[in-house]
Amino acid sequence: MTRIPYWNISYGILIDLFALVAVIVFARGAYGHWLRIRQGKVRVRKAVDLPGKIGPVFVYALVTKGILGAKLYKKIFTGVAHGFLFWGMLVLGVGTTLVVLNVLFGLPVFQGGFNRWFMSFFLDLAGFAALIGLLFFLIRRWLPPERLVTPKARIGFSVQIGILMAVIITGFLVEGIRIAATGPDPYAFVGNFMAAWLPGSALAAHRILWWGHGLLCMLFIAYIPYSPMMHILLVPTNTALADPMPGSKMGVMDFSSFDDEDAEEMPTLGCTRLVDFTRKRLLDYASCLWCGRCHEVCPAASTEKPLSPKGVMVTLAERLTNGQVEDENLIDDITEEALFACTTCTACMEACPACINQPKTILKFRQNLVMEQSRIPELMGKAMTSLEQRAHPFFGTGSGPKEWCKDLDVPIFAKGETEYLLWIGCSVTYEERAQKIARAMVRILDRAGVSYGILEESRCTGDPAKQMGNEFMFSELAQTNIEEFDDLGVEKIITLCPHCYNSFTRHYPPMGGNYTVIPHAVFIDQLIAGGKIVPRSGGQSIVYHDPCYLGRRNRIFDAPRNVIGRLGRLVEMPRHGAESFCCGGGGGNYWAEEVGTRINQVRSKEALDTGAERIATACPFCLLMITDGTKKFTEEPKAFDIAELVAEGLE
Repeated sequence: MTRIPYWNISYGILIDLFALVAVIVFARGAYGHWLRIRQGKVRVRKAVDLPGKIGPVFVYALVTKGILGAKLYKKIFTGVAHGFLFWGMLVLGVGTTLVVLNVLFGLPVFQGGFNRWFMSFFLDLAGFAALIGLLFFLIRRWLPPERLVTPKARIGFSVQIGILMAVIITGFLVEGIRIAATGPDPYAFVGNFMAAWLPGSALAAHRILWWGHGLLCMLFIAYIPYSPMMHILLVPTNTALADPMPGSKMGVMDFSSFDDEDAEEMPTLGCTRLVDFTRKRLLDYASCLWCGRCHEVCPAASTEKPLSPKGVMVTLAERLTNGQVEDENLIDDITEEALFACTTCTACMEACPACINQPKTILKFRQNLVMEQSRIPELMGKAMTSLEQRAHPFFGTGSGPKEWCKDLDVPIFAKGETEYLLWIGCSVTYEERAQKIARAMVRILDRAGVSYGILEESRCTGDPAKQMGNEFMFSELAQTNIEEFDDLGVEKIITLCPHCYNSFTRHYPPMGGNYTVIPHAVFIDQLIAGGKIVPRSGGQSIVYHDPCYLGRRNRIFDAPRNVIGRLGRLVEMPRHGAESFCCGGGGGNYWAEEVGTRINQVRSKEALDTGAERIATACPFCLLMITDGTKKFTEEPKAFDIAELVAEGLE
């Protein structure tokens, strides 16, 4: 028989009036979120033409991460439960809307196959799936994993879960009594099951349950903006506005505003209050789910350092909710030690299902600490002083700038004659172990017949200064390099360090430095693929450690593995690729006194546990950190750069 809408219900149109009230309350709450977020600075970003970008919205990210929740499925049980709940409630919402349209405008939704399959079968299936999802999340709130409660759990989810469960259960009870009274509905499998246990004569109970069901729906909708459930709107919005380029995008600070003599007050260097951040960052904090995935993967948090990316987000989110946007005690509450413990590896960003940029917030605080308050850990301060006085951060080094190329005939870059600038960088120049990378690369380039040259004076790109928070110093070093490159006519650069590659490709272009930049691992892969060099395979097993600035930040995963595949048998650690674990040296923490367990020892142990004969990497900082880390477990040299292994295979 054809289903009768509002069966056994009188004055059912009242529920639509209640819905109107719920929508008004919802809109008022959502507007409150906007009022808080708009207190941030307007983000000024140059228009960038990217595929799938409409205005400020990255459509692909919105669909894949914001709506489909792709990152949620990295934890399969949580992802599936979330999928059951989200898609189940979405289908139920569509079904409810169709019922209203049927009542108001006679839309024929209760006829034929559409009624059988969608209004009966799929609505029952959606409700059943949503109920399973809710049960999962309710149990998880009762028995939470550590990441949910560290440093604190977000309250309010259980209330919304309870309301939704009541909505679905009362809906099935209403359906069951209706079917018991009017006859079976072959496609409503849950309704038929309930009808077998319910009396069709319970008309009064049916009316009470129907109104209870409807009012609970209204309560849920009205309560959304005042509960954590607001993430159903905030997270898709945040993902849609987040730059899909991997890694933290720090941009380049514009110091021209400091020259404005008519300005009433000087701009703030970095951030110290919530109002110093952009609206996008405040949207980050409002969108945070407190799920703790960032905390779980953070190398600092997992080795007893004072930093928890979740803790930083929670502190900011609470201040934002409480209206403490002018609070100048934020840094002291988060603590200076926590902020400088960040290795800028961006594992937190990779794990975050809401596309929050935690490292950018931390580095903005660092900029304020360093440039406004002159507060920086002692060793980082010494590195900064060395950068300022000697253009490199390796204070106390016994190596001279020419020592790495002693006994080698390395050409100097000649304007109009040399094709590639081989950028040596500071770590390779001044650290004895890392110098072997450059010597190996020179042998490879010579063997391949590549036209290359180096600068007469090696120096730093400025990346350590930028990551430690000294944007002034980075800007000066970068500008000096760009001017020299312009004088020399440099167009193509081979980098030995992923930090240099990251600076040249991300931070130099806004300052006028545009070059074709190739990491040495990629260049070696191209030389091998082109037959320019043919390294012999030693048949050894080699485990590869992904440098954060090459892999996760720039998505270069295959080229180093291709090279290793030509040298021996590639072995993978449990954490590799985009889920790799940091060596501990990023963000200026190469110059840090670590508390707790040393990150490089954790990573080295993980590599050694694979049983591989050698550990390969493609970053001088990673090489130095892992070389040091393996010393705790073995006296045998285990860590090598890819260039060293290839050069060895050429001999």
